[in-house]
Amino acid sequence: MEHLNFLTLALASFIFAITPGPGIVAVLAVTINRGFSNGAAMSLGEVTGDMIYLLVVMISVASFADDIAPALLVVRVLGAIYLGWLGYQQFKSPPLVVGDTIVSSRKLLTSFATGFMISLTNPKVMVFYLSFLPLFIDMTMIDVMTGTQVFVVMFISVLMGPLLVAALGHKARKFACHETYGRWVNRFTGLALIAVALALVITI
Repeated sequence: MEHLNFLTLALASFIFAITPGPGIVAVLAVTINRGFSNGAAMSLGEVTGDMIYLLVVMISVASFADDIAPALLVVRVLGAIYLGWLGYQQFKSPPLVVGDTIVSSRKLLTSFATGFMISLTNPKVMVFYLSFLPLFIDMTMIDVMTGTQVFVVMFISVLMGPLLVAALGHKARKFACHETYGRWVNRFTGLALIAVALALVITI
């Protein structure tokens, strides 16, 4: 895996991880109500669920990559369009709204399981990875070593997003939910996604 793709994959994964959404809202709510430890446990649960989908996508796509090589170019283009659409949706979305969610148990295992289920019950995660991976990786050349590198890079990068939110706690909540600042957060992350999409189309 080339170093440029390695860094680009890490950066793109981190940007997706910090993009406001249901998972981030859940981590914020748990952190605010139960503290950083529970927020971190939920973050780990969410990322664990994501990584299961990632493994399924890597194994299934790589197994048929030699037969569908021409189609992967189409997937790359469609994936870039999908990223651009996500960026547009993020750009125009309103600030986060975090309610007074109460976690039924203080146990870290409960928070982990909750995060795991949030991710695992969202099949859109698989669709996302299916369109995301071919943008950075030649699926016809993927092997155990490359797959391991991708897994480690994405696990760390994706985990850093919600962990950062959990660490910021109340400050992150006030910032992301603020009428003005929250919109700027969404605009920044939205434009970042659109920029990545454009760059990927240009470099085809």
